Amino acid sequence: MGVSRNRTRALLIVAAIAAGTAAAAIAAGTAAAATPAAATWTAAPMCGDWQVETVARGLEQLENLEPDDNGGFYLSGESKVYHVDAAGQVRTVLDGMGAPGGLQLDGSSLSFLTRQDGKLWHLDTTTDQLSAPVDFAGNGLLRLPDGDLLTTWVGTEGGQSKGVSRYLNDSGAVVPNWSTVPRSEGLALSPDHRAVYTDDLFTGQIIRVPLYTPDAWTVVATVPNLIPGLDDLTMSQDGMLYAAAHVEGSIYRVNPETGASCVVASGLSNGWTGPSSVRIGQDGDGWALYVTGFDGTLRRLVPPSGVELAPVR
Repeated sequence: MGVSRNRTRALLIVAAIAAGTAAAAIAAGTAAAATPAAATWTAAPMCGDWQVETVARGLEQLENLEPDDNGGFYLSGESKVYHVDAAGQVRTVLDGMGAPGGLQLDGSSLSFLTRQDGKLWHLDTTTDQLSAPVDFAGNGLLRLPDGDLLTTWVGTEGGQSKGVSRYLNDSGAVVPNWSTVPRSEGLALSPDHRAVYTDDLFTGQIIRVPLYTPDAWTVVATVPNLIPGLDDLTMSQDGMLYAAAHVEGSIYRVNPETGASCVVASGLSNGWTGPSSVRIGQDGDGWALYVTGFDGTLRRLVPPSGVELAPVR
C-alpha cells in the first residue's frame, strides 16, 4: 500500500509542478521557456485508425508487462505476478510480493523488481521457483545484450537521484548513477543496440542515453501536453518509440530523430487509472501494442495496415 500512496503523491506532484510552472511562465511572458514542448501546447495528431481491444480485465492495478514469445505476457500487479496466455487465460504465478515493477524475460528466466523492498528477483518460469533476491532498487527494468540490467529513478523516492543504475550480471555489483539522467521511468533499447531511451514523468521529455557514453544523454522529444505523465515506453525495429502517458490516458508514437509525435490511442482511462506500460507483442501472424493500466486491464492496440510494428531484438 505504501507504494500505491507514493504513486498517488507522485501524480499529484506532477500536476502541481506542471501547473505552477506554466502559470509562472505565462505571468513572466516566457511560456516557451516553461517546458521544452511548444508554448502553444498544440495537440499531437492521431496516428491513424488503431483498434483498441480488451485482452483481460479485473486484475490488480497493473504496473508492467513482458511478452513470453508464445503470444502471452507476464504482468506485474500490486502484489501479484500474472501470466496471461495467447487465449487470454489468466494465471497467478506469484502472490504476496512487495509491489512488483519492471519485468524482463530471458529464455525461461523472468527477472523482476519489487519496489517496496528494492529487490531484484529471478523466477524460473518452467518450475515457478524463485531465486534468492539481491539489492537493486528501481522502477523500470531493461536487460542489455550483454546480460546486464538497467533500472530507473522516478524522482519521487526521496533523497538524491540515482539516475539510471546498472546491475552487472557477471559480478552482481550495482552501479548507481551509471547515467546521471535526473529522473526516468521506462527503458527501451534502440534497434542498433547502441543506446537506450527513457522518459520523465514530470516533464514529458524523452531522453536518449548512449550505451558507451551514458553521461552524454540528450533530450530528443517532448510530448506536447501540459501533464502527460509519461510512465513507460518501448521501441519498434523501425526506430519509432511508443510511450504510455499515464495521466493523460493516451499512447503516443514518437520519432526520436525529429521529435514529432502522434497519438495512437486516447481515452484508455486517465488520471490515477491510466496506462502504465506498453510493449510490442504477437497478434496472430502480426504484431500489436499491448498496454497495461492501473484500472486492472490489459489492452491490445491493433495497428492499421501499412504500420511497421516489430519489436527490437
